[in-house]
Amino acid sequence: MKLSNVHFRPPEASGRVLLGTFINTKHPRMKKFLLLMILFLPAALLHAQQQPITGKVISEGAPVPGVAVRVKHTNRGAATDNNGQFSLSASVGDTLVFSHLSYTAQEVPVKDLSSLTITMASLSQNVNEVVVVGYGSQKKATLTGSLSVLKGADIVKSPQPNVSNSLSGRFSGLIANNRSGEPGYDGSNIYIRGLATTGNNDVLVVVDGVPGQIGGLQRLDPNDIESMTVLKDASAAVYGSRAANGVILITTKRGKTGKPAISYSFNQGFSFPTRLPKMADAATYATLMNEIQYYTNPSGGLNQFYTEEQVQKFRDGSDPLNYPNTDWQKETLRSMALQHQHSLSVNGGSENVRYYVSLGMTGQEGLYRNGVTQYNQYNFRSNIDANVTKRLKVGLYLSGRQEDRIFPQTGAGDIFRSIYRAYPTVAARYPNGLPTTGIENNNPVMQVTDIGGTNKNPTQVFNGILKGAYDIPGVEGLFLDGFFSVDKSWSSSKSFSKPYIVYSYNASADAYNQTVVGGSNGLASLTQNQLNQSLVTSNIKLNFNRQFGDHHVDAFVAYEQSKTTLDSLAASRLNFPSTQTPELSQGGSAATDKNNGGKSYNFTRKSYIGRLAYNYREKYLLEAQARVDGSSTFPPGNQYGFFPSVSAGWRVSQEDWFKPVSFINDLKLRGSYGTLGNDNVGLFQYFDNYSFYNQYVVGTDIHPGIDITKLANPNITWETAKKLDLGINAQFLQHFSLEFIYFQQKRSNILTQRNASIPQVSGIVNPNGSDPLVPSENIGKVNSNGIEATLGYDNSTPGGLHYRVSGNFTYAKSKIIFIDEAAGALDYQRQTGRPLNTDLLYNVIGIFRTQEDLDNYPHLAGAQLGDLIYEDYNGDKQITADDQVRTKYGNIPEITYGVVLGADYKGFDFSAVLAGQTRVSQYVLPESGTVGNFYSSWADNRWSPTNPNGTYPRADNRASASINGGLYRNNFWLNNASFLRLKNIELGYTINADLLNRIKIAGLRVYVNAFNLFTITQVKDYDPEGSSSSGQFYPQQRIVNIGANVKF
Repeated sequence: MKLSNVHFRPPEASGRVLLGTFINTKHPRMKKFLLLMILFLPAALLHAQQQPITGKVISEGAPVPGVAVRVKHTNRGAATDNNGQFSLSASVGDTLVFSHLSYTAQEVPVKDLSSLTITMASLSQNVNEVVVVGYGSQKKATLTGSLSVLKGADIVKSPQPNVSNSLSGRFSGLIANNRSGEPGYDGSNIYIRGLATTGNNDVLVVVDGVPGQIGGLQRLDPNDIESMTVLKDASAAVYGSRAANGVILITTKRGKTGKPAISYSFNQGFSFPTRLPKMADAATYATLMNEIQYYTNPSGGLNQFYTEEQVQKFRDGSDPLNYPNTDWQKETLRSMALQHQHSLSVNGGSENVRYYVSLGMTGQEGLYRNGVTQYNQYNFRSNIDANVTKRLKVGLYLSGRQEDRIFPQTGAGDIFRSIYRAYPTVAARYPNGLPTTGIENNNPVMQVTDIGGTNKNPTQVFNGILKGAYDIPGVEGLFLDGFFSVDKSWSSSKSFSKPYIVYSYNASADAYNQTVVGGSNGLASLTQNQLNQSLVTSNIKLNFNRQFGDHHVDAFVAYEQSKTTLDSLAASRLNFPSTQTPELSQGGSAATDKNNGGKSYNFTRKSYIGRLAYNYREKYLLEAQARVDGSSTFPPGNQYGFFPSVSAGWRVSQEDWFKPVSFINDLKLRGSYGTLGNDNVGLFQYFDNYSFYNQYVVGTDIHPGIDITKLANPNITWETAKKLDLGINAQFLQHFSLEFIYFQQKRSNILTQRNASIPQVSGIVNPNGSDPLVPSENIGKVNSNGIEATLGYDNSTPGGLHYRVSGNFTYAKSKIIFIDEAAGALDYQRQTGRPLNTDLLYNVIGIFRTQEDLDNYPHLAGAQLGDLIYEDYNGDKQITADDQVRTKYGNIPEITYGVVLGADYKGFDFSAVLAGQTRVSQYVLPESGTVGNFYSSWADNRWSPTNPNGTYPRADNRASASINGGLYRNNFWLNNASFLRLKNIELGYTINADLLNRIKIAGLRVYVNAFNLFTITQVKDYDPEGSSSSGQFYPQQRIVNIGANVKF
């Protein structure tokens, strides 16, 4: 190396001291030594910046191949070869990161340039590898329950701001169906192991230890989540009466010892509908109207509604005023909407005080042209942990968020109803710009704007948790901990409906007629609601955790109580003289212009909880837990329930006689059984319920009436679930992992009514609503069973490529054992003995294409050529209600599966999640006919006199009341909703730290990701995750996103 090429400038003070020492020294040899030091120090420092470092990675004395080795915060990396050896360039002071699926990751600082020997601990043997469980954490090796864990770092790889939409396909046992893409209401319905009850199937969400924390899962900032654990079996019994449907545990991030680390992430998303139905154009619709008229009056011919000349004008666009051709989707919807997310956090602290503080912001636009739909969220979190003394630790965790939702006066379902029904033969606007009447005075182009008013829904959420832990002196392993939490939410809505004008053109008079729509009686109206909720929870827990030689005991007993309070108010005012004063005080003054209402209630829970976990040398595992729950939801005498569970495991691979089976690295057999509860039922069912109805006005006075709405049942009690799990966990051939589970549960005491077997002539009916007047009883029974399987593979190449893949599969099927049914129900039509959520439909076996077919096969009165052929199921030569049969399954899938992919190489990282479902159906009957437009799939493939081989039935006046549609609901409109969907994909690149140090940035990663990028399905016209029976819903979204993460 030429010294002339080295540029070195020591700090000024240090240079003066060194130079002064050199000049002033009286020893010639010392002068020479110092001179050499000055000359060679720069070269030595430069050389130290990157030196080859070699080493070997072993486990239990054997080399470990395929371990990814990289220099932290850089792109430099390598992988161990078959001898466990590696070599890469690094400097003293760097940190090497060693990672492998089957071993615990390690970070090792480079202290000198000598060869390293790294000993890695197998995940199955590492005593420090723990997962979050109910009311604590446990070693992964000693777990005996069925649970899945998802890291927060994986959740943020989805561009979805709603956390519930990031779960599908990632692990077995969980179903997450996204039913809508509307901003602010775009969450997924979550089920653990499918449907299991005719009652409530909601999953319990526990955030930082607080069961049922107000605010829940969906709107948490994904950047704040450390991990998520899903409890699927009897291990959830520790949550007792609320755990029958499974439990999701969320742990948010905590501060770590070290200097403040600032992290900022930003992404910009572009949102598109996954699928919209193509609608018939004006010429096609005009032809359909002619056909419908022909079927009513064949003698009038095929041009009774429109002449050929008129149809041609629709087709060629020669007279857009009188014969338009309107694509209502293009007129109402944009092709793309924007969304964005920002998150800023600070993390750090000393040995005694650690902190994590974050701020976040989310914004989502609606798809509507000139629309007002928008969702904005602002959130903060402050998690502080402190060691007050060596024995006393405290934590204060505060979080809050503001959710601002604004929508047009017309709801999304009604807007899309108008879009799909609106006649293509009617313009959205006339050439002079005036808005038309659309369909029945509902013009979606106007409905999406604020011309008819807005609906504003702001919500504020606050969560505060104070935690403490104290090591009790004198007894090793004995400590006391607990928490006190306060949750609050304030939600309001302000719906101001304004009148506006639409127009219809009178060609004969060449004039535009006005119609006032919106508001009430041609004037504005206002409805306001306020809902305040609070949850106060306290918990105290005595723990004992200690090792006695080969024996380990982990136990606790706890007491927990909570109180939930709800207050709501509602008020409305009609006949506002001005649309400029949207306040309740400014409405009409007549008695009939005013209305108000409200309600309030509270209920409490008290719980006594205990768990004992024992293991011998982490080989033989045993755990028992129990919870006694009391709930004011139930009447005195039935308020307390007992929910125990037991589980056991055997780590076969720890047996000496199993050691020769070298290709199996770890093998565990386990099982669990327990009883869980479900108290998520209507309140106050042990009282007669009354409501004020039938109000009437005399003069200026309002006189209320009172009616009973529900008869009391003083004996209601808990719904219970008895769960059995048998599982196997294995790691083999160093790189493979396997989990297989058989599960079974039996639900009983499900609260349901006997409204089917009690005839209406009994007089026990609700005069003011569809809800049954008869009381609920604990009579329902449902069994379910299934399997889960997960197979994973993780490996690295010597060139530094680390890759991983896993696949998961779940089959969960329910069977109704008892549900109230009419005494005369036919066996093949009964719900009993069949899965939950099935439907009763006529079975379609074809289309009447010839008069001979119509004459020779039983059919409904009035059937014509082109109508659907319904199977004469009971063979009585006629089509009656007795020919309806049960579907095999409903719109919750019995089978779900997923594939998770990941890789990283020299700064690049890649991940993808594919999710699929099968044995699932969706019933969708479009609202078509003279009442609305047709899907092109139906219009282009219908049976008609000119298309006798059409695959769809003939067009009819109103599909919902047609012989081929809603009048006789049938499985022609039942779609196979199976799909395989690329739920999430991400490609990222981490900039080399050496380049960032100059601008004082510790880390920079840029990425692009996507959600719902493609879908393979047989469903043509709508998204297969939809659930609307008319197909009229805000569509699910495909999101493409770009973003960056910066660390300082």
